[in-house]
Amino acid sequence: MITYFYSNQIFNDKIILTEDEAHHAIKVLRKNIGDEITVVDGNGGCYKAAVVNNNISNCELSIKEYKREHGKTDYYIHIAIVPPKSHDRLEWFVEKAVEIGLNEISFIQSQYSERNNIKLDRILKRMISSMKQSLKAYLPKLNNIIKFEEFVNNNDNTYKYLGYLGSKPSILLQNIAIPGSDYCVLIGPEGGFSEIEEEFSRNRNFKNISLGKSRLRTETAGISACHILNIINSYDYK
Repeated sequence: MITYFYSNQIFNDKIILTEDEAHHAIKVLRKNIGDEITVVDGNGGCYKAAVVNNNISNCELSIKEYKREHGKTDYYIHIAIVPPKSHDRLEWFVEKAVEIGLNEISFIQSQYSERNNIKLDRILKRMISSMKQSLKAYLPKLNNIIKFEEFVNNNDNTYKYLGYLGSKPSILLQNIAIPGSDYCVLIGPEGGFSEIEEEFSRNRNFKNISLGKSRLRTETAGISACHILNIINSYDYK
């Protein structure tokens, strides 16, 4: 089975693994000196590297092969979500969204927010784990929580959508999202955004969309939006 490791300590022809990554390689997978492993850097770099030493606290690898832009897509998915009250549910969303595939995650504070802070370190660890598990080389951009109005005012994605619980919004899958584009989807708290927030976003070129007939939890809606946009970019919908 293919296993990816992650490192941001890459120097010319060598890589240094963190203790956690080294422990997994040396102790769990029993890699020996000379054995090759695959390392990704979170920026599209994918390396074939050989183990130079089995020192867990300073495990060094020698780079044998390097690929740039490994798995790069021609579309960009940005999910901006109001964090649910449970941080575990938020981490579940992040884990699954990274597995499915996205490029950027933002957290926003809305009028009906149940949580106004997030644990970025824990979320980043989940993202790295999911990137490796799903055999990706890109780590999505991670943004700290900001207020709804600030996010909407400063968002520069090309196609902008807001998950809407009102009557007759457009369905995201039905000829709304154009393949090969740059998207942002706003996902609100349980019960949706306020009327003021919906109007504010519409005045700044966000389009109300539906993710289907079912009423979804916040984190499920985020996953659904991410999955739909990936499906749109995987097949030729007409």
